[in-house]
Amino acid sequence: MSQRQITRPDRSLPRPIVRRVLREEIKEYLIDAILRGQLRPGDRIIETRIAQDLGVSQTPVREALRDLELLGFVTSEPFRGTRVRAFTHEELVQIYPIRAAIEGVAARAAATRITTEQLLALEEQIDRMREASELGDEATAIEADIAFHRIIVEASGNRLLEQFWTSLSLATTTFLTFSIHRRAIEGLAARHEPILEALRARDPDRAEAAMRRHIEEPGRWVYEALSREDPEPQQSS
Repeated sequence: MSQRQITRPDRSLPRPIVRRVLREEIKEYLIDAILRGQLRPGDRIIETRIAQDLGVSQTPVREALRDLELLGFVTSEPFRGTRVRAFTHEELVQIYPIRAAIEGVAARAAATRITTEQLLALEEQIDRMREASELGDEATAIEADIAFHRIIVEASGNRLLEQFWTSLSLATTTFLTFSIHRRAIEGLAARHEPILEALRARDPDRAEAAMRRHIEEPGRWVYEALSREDPEPQQSS
């Protein structure tokens, strides 16, 4: 009797596991759409439409949106629904020292852990940035930039740090779009080379310093640009 009571709950496990996996897939799908600019800051996300597009029920979509709200990708308000989060000018300025601290730690850890394959992947992203700058392709340049930094964060081997970095992904993309839009992308690839060189040298101090300089410099550009602008307009509903 006791054995039957223990085994019965196991029969119900596949259903919540499948739903949880589905929720994660929907979450990743929406994050990708947001970071690629298919869903822009301020855009409303309608559960029924997403569910219909993906051929799923509304429940895992609703759960995925709750996860995205916790990560800071979306905001939810009564009578306005769920929208992609829009960052204020002040938040854009505040994001760069946070990124510099987090990614500086990641670069330091990655310097002693990074693999040959990951170093080659970093070279590939720099090549993509260089090609994008020649074509004036800002979207590809931003995509390669984010991929470069993601490789280093993953190479750090620090899962908690990776979670923090992921939660900042939307702000990072907004930040990059803003800074690259106001500066020529011609030197983007070159700005990443000191980081790669430090990682090749397996030098933690040098890697951390290079990463911090790399992030803090465009942070100053953004601050200077915003200081010269008029107060930001109210976001339309």
